[in-house]
Amino acid sequence: MNLDGGFTLALGGGGARGYAHIGVARALAARGLEPDRIVGTSMGAIIGAGMAAGRSPAQMEAAARGMSVYRLVRRRGRLALFDPRPLLEWMAADLGDPRIEELPTPLGITTFDLVSGRPRLITSGRLVDALAMSIAVPLFFPPRRDADGVWCDAGPWEGVPVSLARAWAPDAPVIGVLADIPKLAIFARPASAALLRAASARLGAGMPTDRLTARRYLGLLAARWADPVTDEPADILIAPRLGWLSALQYSRAVEAAAIGERDAGLVLDAHLGEAHAHAA
Repeated sequence: MNLDGGFTLALGGGGARGYAHIGVARALAARGLEPDRIVGTSMGAIIGAGMAAGRSPAQMEAAARGMSVYRLVRRRGRLALFDPRPLLEWMAADLGDPRIEELPTPLGITTFDLVSGRPRLITSGRLVDALAMSIAVPLFFPPRRDADGVWCDAGPWEGVPVSLARAWAPDAPVIGVLADIPKLAIFARPASAALLRAASARLGAGMPTDRLTARRYLGLLAARWADPVTDEPADILIAPRLGWLSALQYSRAVEAAAIGERDAGLVLDAHLGEAHAHAA
């Protein structure tokens, strides 16, 4: 596949595993490949924001080494274990608190509505507000409620945001990066889905209310966990072999980035070699 005409880079989530995206960015830069636009989910949205703002892989890796995620998010969040606001405030200060449409490279940030079961691509507005919706990993970071829905991390319903990337730029090839461990398919099987939806109904997920209670939130989650995963294939998929590296091991950023660079290089060189062979 010839990437000279431009491409979209779609970065999935994965917590600390998502630091592999830094290595992918390094591998792309080493081959003179620069995305026309970036679509990111959760940790992919954070790394994608750094890329779109013009941060180099070296700068992002240095920031990851020098930052303690757990120290920043140690406070308890509402309906969640952690409060991400200090982390988002740190990012706002580091990047100059930009609006998404002001970034040098076009950026789309994904999020998912627990009420309707639909994803959304955010391409304008304050960057950290969109990131707050995208990194809202259920039960770890709190959901973000507004007049349009109850928003959370889209990763469990599309591991790599390929469908949203194609909807944004239908004619551009998509390079996707899968760093996360996908949601288990068993949740969407008929028997499991029926149990989850029954639990959701008992918890009152469908009851109209202006207030998001813990009971209703759990009901919404139960209903949505029964939804099938969107698995639209990327034109080129990079899946770094991260092994047993946990999504919570933020101290291993350098290792994850190195694996991402290695495996991205192998995939990209194979595709670039094929493109050159076809051109000859």
